[in-house]
Amino acid sequence: MDIKVGEEYLLRAIKLHKENPVADAHLDLAGEILLRKEAGEKNIIRNHYLENWKNAGINLIMSSVYIPTKLIAKQGIEGAWENALAQIEVLREECAEIEDTEIITCKAELENVLEQGKIGILMYMEGLDCIGTNLERLFTLHEKGVRGAALTWSRKNALAVGCCKAGEYKQIPGGLSSVGKQVIEKMEQLSWFLDVSHLNDDGFAEVAELATRPFLATHSCARNVYDNYRNLTDKQMKVLAEKGGVMGLNGCMLIAGSGSGNHLEMLCRHGEYEAEKIGAEHVCFGFDLCDSYDRAEYELRRRKDADAKPPKPADCFLHHGQIPLLTAALLQRGMKEEKVISIIGQNLINYLKQILPEQ
Repeated sequence: MDIKVGEEYLLRAIKLHKENPVADAHLDLAGEILLRKEAGEKNIIRNHYLENWKNAGINLIMSSVYIPTKLIAKQGIEGAWENALAQIEVLREECAEIEDTEIITCKAELENVLEQGKIGILMYMEGLDCIGTNLERLFTLHEKGVRGAALTWSRKNALAVGCCKAGEYKQIPGGLSSVGKQVIEKMEQLSWFLDVSHLNDDGFAEVAELATRPFLATHSCARNVYDNYRNLTDKQMKVLAEKGGVMGLNGCMLIAGSGSGNHLEMLCRHGEYEAEKIGAEHVCFGFDLCDSYDRAEYELRRRKDADAKPPKPADCFLHHGQIPLLTAALLQRGMKEEKVISIIGQNLINYLKQILPEQ
């Protein structure tokens, strides 16, 4: 049984979303656009996302560039590199066609988007498998507008060891490679943000020692609320906050722990726990809504395999338009309005203003 949101709280939430910045730190948007383009679709953002973004009052979407494990296994590093560049290109093309969206690469552009009421799209790499050990590729990605990265997804690559997948439960040992440590240094020189959401515990500890700038967990919840290795321990949360970072509430059922359908309840529990342990100013949204991506992948796969099985729903929300329900639930459960305002967008924006280059 999930939380039943009262109408007065929902109306308050909708008002807050209209009057304050709203941001999502993680969406596999670039990869989905590429999949749907390959299937012959056009206007993907307009047809699948724009209306719901506007209904939720969203001002910022952080789009990952995610390379599937199967693609890497089949095509190798060079195939992954070409796929990453293709994702970046189609995302840029989509945003250029929509007056309400804009790719942002610096603090000035972020501020401009907020002032004009547009929707900013910030690109980052969900894993750097595609560079192999070639650090020059970081500069190529930077020139194309990428402004952050996770060293790896939930797998091992030349830079680091990832944690287990969300549906698994096992500790995976192993830290950063010497090249991975060099990458952190280069990322800081480029004013990129560093995402630790898919790192294993050993890797997190090494990042905490090496990083001189605030890092973040774009889409990780609290492990003490739901025991999943994709979530952060209390100690990790404290380190992240002390460094000046933020952590995004993940809207995947497997990570939130809402398999019984209690999505709002679990997301509220994570948000409240994190706010209590490290301060509400270090909490943001990072919903990782994957169902639309999974459907796009399935439709493409079904063309080759008529027996392909459709994906099971994995998200706590049907779409971004439902995000105000969580805001309303937090208010209904007693969270102060100023804390809720900070969580729905201001914290992530403050972090990015500190991290991104000025121009």
